[in-house]
Amino acid sequence: MQRLNDVARLDSQVSEADLAHLLALRGTEDILDLGSGTGFYTDRISPLTTGTVYALELLSEMNEHYRERGLPGNVQLLQGDMTALQFSAAGAEPSAGALAPCSVDVAITIATWHEIGGRLDVPGLAKALRPGGRLIVFDWRKDPTSWDNGPPEDVRYSTDEVSATLASHFTMTKVENAGTSMFALTARRT
Repeated sequence: MQRLNDVARLDSQVSEADLAHLLALRGTEDILDLGSGTGFYTDRISPLTTGTVYALELLSEMNEHYRERGLPGNVQLLQGDMTALQFSAAGAEPSAGALAPCSVDVAITIATWHEIGGRLDVPGLAKALRPGGRLIVFDWRKDPTSWDNGPPEDVRYSTDEVSATLASHFTMTKVENAGTSMFALTARRT
């Protein structure tokens, strides 16, 4: 957990400036942080919106750590699996590990795509996003210039591979480099 809370991540992974630029928020959006971990990036996302930031994390100990550190007022913790999203009844508020259909404007995953082996619940995520909603995937680039940081090359995904996984429910709109070793792929729900 100490590594996940290390502010050096802002230099080697996603900076606050990159995050704000790529999220491109109006300031009222509801956001889903997939694989929120200890809340390191959730804490940086929450001041960018007056909407709710849903921090979805598989491991209860991560959520407990985040809760003990103190949650921003607009953050709601959800325990769940981004490879098999759960949904509450239509019109109900998200609770426990369940999201309401069409409950978020933007979903984001930071340094987790490789952790789940690219198995994001794409149909479920499309169901969670409002029409025109966006997904932003930040993960480790697969090119040799990025190998100084992050996971081994054999568990990394190219932006083409990520885009192909999303193609059934999303249209890729932008790909950029982020930090010294990561990419940011933005896709819109179709």
